[in-house]
Amino acid sequence: MATKEANLRYEILYYPFMGTSINTENLIMLARLCYSPMGVGELQGLIRHDDPAKTGRFIRDLIQAGHLGALEHWYTTFAVEGYSRISSQQNDRHRLVKMFRESGVSAIVDDGEQGACDTSQLQQSQRYVGETDFNYVIPKSFTDHPDYLARYIKLQEEVQRMQLDGMALGLPPEDVRYSLTNATETRFVITTNARQLRHMLNLRCCRRAQWEIRELFMGLLIQYQKIAPNIFWRAGPSCEELGYCPEDKHSCGYMPTAKKRRNGE
Repeated sequence: MATKEANLRYEILYYPFMGTSINTENLIMLARLCYSPMGVGELQGLIRHDDPAKTGRFIRDLIQAGHLGALEHWYTTFAVEGYSRISSQQNDRHRLVKMFRESGVSAIVDDGEQGACDTSQLQQSQRYVGETDFNYVIPKSFTDHPDYLARYIKLQEEVQRMQLDGMALGLPPEDVRYSLTNATETRFVITTNARQLRHMLNLRCCRRAQWEIRELFMGLLIQYQKIAPNIFWRAGPSCEELGYCPEDKHSCGYMPTAKKRRNGE
């Protein structure tokens, strides 16, 4: 049974005005409604104006001032394959619900009719998609230890045999999948807005992030900066956007921590 190493692949499927002649970043120009006495009839002109330099300055000024709410209107969808099941679980941590305030009381609402996630994920189900011919991720560090790598590959091959044997016995696929390892390849689609995606990039591009997660989001960062260079201006690891590391004692040392910065160290 041959080794079937999964290969990471990601593709951006959608962003505003994709496939048209309209600059995708013009959507953020609608935020001028907040600062000017214009009517809704004038908004179409903002979307179709052709001054990229003006658009860029406006978006960077919003980001510089911390007025990121406008970025929530810019939605995008990307697809990923060749990614391990264990790393994909980190994505669920970004499924945030909205906060509502009523009579001075704040509450987190976990209700589809009242709150909406900033990140939505569709993931290939191991219950409905049989894993009798799965791929799996091999950590790069294993290549430095050939004997360990050989044992790892042998384990994946044994798991694959168990999948085939279980299906041949007529066991429910949802039960057979219990023998799968965290290395098993998964595929998923994520839809999110630019503000939340910038937050994801802050965390997942960090030099201390798990290597597989960082590889994915660093690759996405490069692609999104080509598509919307101003919306993703200064996006990436938190330290590069903030100028200091917010991890404190867990800092990798690339940037001074907030404490050291305050102390002038």
